[in-house]
Amino acid sequence: MTENGKKPAARIPPLNGLMAFEAVARLGSFSRAADELSITQSAVSHRISQLEATLGVALLLRVGPLVSLTVHGQELLPHVRQGLTCLREGVAQLSGSARAVVRLSLAPAIASRWLVQRLASFNRNHPDIDLDIVATSRYVSIRNGEADVAIRFGRGDWEGLDSVPLIPVRLYPVCSPAYRKAHPWLRSPRDLARATLLRQSVFPWRPWFESAGIDLPEPQGGPSFSEVSLLIDAAEHAQGVALVADALVDRQLEEGRLVRLFDVAHACDRAYYLVTAAAKPRRPEVDALVQWLLAAGNRA
Repeated sequence: MTENGKKPAARIPPLNGLMAFEAVARLGSFSRAADELSITQSAVSHRISQLEATLGVALLLRVGPLVSLTVHGQELLPHVRQGLTCLREGVAQLSGSARAVVRLSLAPAIASRWLVQRLASFNRNHPDIDLDIVATSRYVSIRNGEADVAIRFGRGDWEGLDSVPLIPVRLYPVCSPAYRKAHPWLRSPRDLARATLLRQSVFPWRPWFESAGIDLPEPQGGPSFSEVSLLIDAAEHAQGVALVADALVDRQLEEGRLVRLFDVAHACDRAYYLVTAAAKPRRPEVDALVQWLLAAGNRA
C-alpha cells in the first residue's frame, strides 16, 4: 500500500510483448503473428514468454500448431486491445493522419464471391474509412473486440450478439459448361445419382434432393472440401456438380463459367446474417459499414 492507503498501480509490461500477445490471440498462430509484426516466430515466442514471466501467469496454451487462450489470457485480451487501439488513435491524431478503421470478419466464400465485388461502392462513398477484412471460417469474438462487424451463416441465434438477416440462401446445383457437355444425360434431378457430386458440410445435398422430389441419400463419396470457395472452384474446373448458394455464384453464371442445372431451388433454413455486439453503442464508422452492408444485401 502507498502512504495514502491506495494500492500501487500495476507496472505495465513492455509494449512489444503486449503487441505480440494480441497478434497471436487474434490470428491464432505464432507464424502469422510473426509475419504481421515483421519479426521471426522465435522472437514472438520470446516476447510472449517474457510477458508471461512478468505477469506471473500463463496467457496462451500451445498444442502443436494450435493456440488457445488460458483463463488469464481471456481476461487480459480485451484490455490489451483497448489500450493498443487508444495508442494507435492517439499517435494517428498527433501525426495529423487519423483514419477510421473498421474490422469486418466473414468466411472466405462470402468474402471472395460476394463482398469483394461490391467494395468499390463502399470505398467511393466512405473514402475516410479503412476496412480491415478478416476472411476466416473461425467465429471471431466480437464481444472481445476481435472484429467490429461480422457476416455469419446460420440461424441468427448467437448469444450476446445482435444479428440481422442479410442475404437469404437458395441452393441449386451448378457445373461447368464443359462438365455439362461431357455428360449430356444430365436431364433431370434423378440423373444426379450417376454424376460426381462435390461435397461440403455447410450445404448438404439431402435437403435439395427432397425439394426436387427424389429419394436419394446424402452422398458418401466424391470430392469433399473444407471451404465453399474451393467447392465452387472445383465446379468451375469441371470436377463435378456442386450445390451452392445463389448469392455466391451470380457472377460465374453471368459470365458463363458455371451453368445452373434444373429449375429446382431449395430455400435454406439458414441465411447470412449481419452480426454486431449487443447493447453496445456503435462508432459512426461502424454504423456506416452496417448500413452499407444492409443496402448491399437488399440488392443481392
